Amino acid sequence: MREVRNNLSRIVEGLPESGPVLITKNGRTRAVLLPVDEDTDLESLLLSQNKRLWELIDASFEGGRRRGFKSFEDLPETAT
Repeated sequence: MREVRNNLSRIVEGLPESGPVLITKNGRTRAVLLPVDEDTDLESLLLSQNKRLWELIDASFEGGRRRGFKSFEDLPETAT
């Protein structure tokens, strides 16, 4: 973390070339710096990391499975 504090501007400026940077404290990952640009879908990026959202999605799939719902893979193909 000390290195990040001392070099944050340089690290952020280099993100497009270096890619994601893991920030660690005492050898354990605490955060990630990610390069973003005008094409980055920040909403999807943030939602993909939301544990509660994934718990709801998993519960929904499980509820559908228990009720006998079919997955997309199990549906017959239709002619177009």
